[in-house]
Amino acid sequence: MSRVQSPSSINTYKQCPRKYYYRYIEELPSKPSIYLIRGKIVHSVLEKFFDIDKTIQTEDDLRVHLFWLLDKTWAENYSEFLELDMEESKIKSYYSETKSTLQKWFGRFRKKLHQQIKSGRSFSDAFKHLTPIREKEFLSDNHQLRGFIDAIFEKNDNVVILDYKTGSKTHITPEYRLQLGMYVLMYKEATGKRPNFVGIDFLNHAEQLIMVDDKLENEALGEVKYIHSKTKTKNIDDYSKKPGPLCKWSSGQCDYYEKCFKY
Repeated sequence: MSRVQSPSSINTYKQCPRKYYYRYIEELPSKPSIYLIRGKIVHSVLEKFFDIDKTIQTEDDLRVHLFWLLDKTWAENYSEFLELDMEESKIKSYYSETKSTLQKWFGRFRKKLHQQIKSGRSFSDAFKHLTPIREKEFLSDNHQLRGFIDAIFEKNDNVVILDYKTGSKTHITPEYRLQLGMYVLMYKEATGKRPNFVGIDFLNHAEQLIMVDDKLENEALGEVKYIHSKTKTKNIDDYSKKPGPLCKWSSGQCDYYEKCFKY
């Protein structure tokens, strides 16, 4: 029987089958990463941002609430930064970058809020209208897929799915497109309805959306079936190495570099 895959595991296989083997078959631990920690913090802040009480009634209140959440979540995860053996000055620089990322996101959210208020909604109704379903888990029995979707906007018959990205990329790569296609498969199975749009919120830049069509859905379906067929075995020799720039770079290396190239 095929193992339950995720968008992350499938893209890992496409990146390097041997890396997939070490992470998902042998289940070797991955090394802590500043980028993973920051990403987790940002996702947590954006998930909790919309859980506000009735005392928040102005844009300034929202801004204070957002950065209070950042400080709180940063402190809660501070021990993970210490495990990286990183200098305090470096941690502070990453905090500043993270705050800048959230400031850019808030600037775009603020414009949407103003548009809703101009259309006649009250502050609270406008905020509610812009509040997505957050961090919802989907499990597909038909496709043996599992994953969390960052944000789902369901307004009348229109459904938009967004995934947050904190990096420097500004366009939807083939890997991102595949991830979004898998979200379509999972959402459609769970609800009986295909989303209208899927996209990436590049938090440092802007949102990019793709209209959902048969091509996107079929591309994802084909890749999922292919990866399932290739990952039934537990024989390491069936998972080839794919040497390239992602094995080792100027500031780091793959978590499993030493296992692959120890000789």
